[in-house]
Amino acid sequence: MPGSSSGERRAVPPVPDYHVHSRFSDGRDDLEGCVRRALELGLPELGFADHLAPACLGEDEYFGRKAGWLDAYVEAVRRLAARHPELPVLLGVEAEFLPEAAAETLTTLAAYPFDYTLCAVHYVDGFSFDESESREAERWHDVDHIFHRYYETLLAAVRTRAFDVVAHFDLPKLWGYRPAADLTELEEEVLGEAATAGMAIEINTAGLDRQPVGEAYPALDLLVRARATGIPIVFGSDAHGAGEVGSSFGHAVALARQAGYATSLRLSDRCDSALCVNPQACRGDASRLSRNGNGRSVGPVTARIRERYLAMLRGDREGHERYLTRFADEEEGGQ
Repeated sequence: MPGSSSGERRAVPPVPDYHVHSRFSDGRDDLEGCVRRALELGLPELGFADHLAPACLGEDEYFGRKAGWLDAYVEAVRRLAARHPELPVLLGVEAEFLPEAAAETLTTLAAYPFDYTLCAVHYVDGFSFDESESREAERWHDVDHIFHRYYETLLAAVRTRAFDVVAHFDLPKLWGYRPAADLTELEEEVLGEAATAGMAIEINTAGLDRQPVGEAYPALDLLVRARATGIPIVFGSDAHGAGEVGSSFGHAVALARQAGYATSLRLSDRCDSALCVNPQACRGDASRLSRNGNGRSVGPVTARIRERYLAMLRGDREGHERYLTRFADEEEGGQ
């Protein structure tokens, strides 16, 4: 995508992009180039979420990363944020969840000062279903099984309470395959666990303009159910190049409003930010929410997000554990 014109900038809603990849994983551009693009578009925040995968997948070798790359990534993002006080730059990570390597992943996440973590599943029983060479793979002969196992794996990930955001919720649809079976019950179980865990859900635009499926993740019906459950949303382009930052965000915001959302979650402080397709029309509401630091009051889910975030800022690990225990008990008691 070429550099943006002033007309293009006006067309991009003022919502943060929290799913951006750089050369620290499989992105084509460096961190600075992505920041420049975000500034051109007038985005209010930018979050980097390079891939983190357990050692058994060998992805560090695939990405050409050397030992210590994660320390270098954390330092580079922090330095970049200090150089750009005009744009909040957040340190995130897209963590691959494999049940057999969960302990390794959770240990790594706990060892670094990430501002947020995206929960991602790209592997089903050893099958990397989103790789281009997997598009026509024999495993797709049982589409229902892949979707079912995907949601079971995602459910296990959400139950760890180690993540902040569910990334690309219904990712197996990327090649256009659709399950014949009704997976509503399993989807509802994942959504319910995400709500209990105090997680947000990402509207990911990669499917809209860069993948065969031709629609966002998640689909509108899932987004409507997420809203009914009280789960807040964030936005992610899944950019793998600076030109993809903020891609199709106008469509994504319109989709969110169609699903009933009026706000999104700002990850820098876990507070609300008003949604609007037209940036000029909602500037007053957005600034009002920003000034009063208003945490969500529409339901318990975002209150949990806010409480967990404040405990993290205090370095209050015991408080975080009390939070998890209390809300788990409330869920069992039929809250």
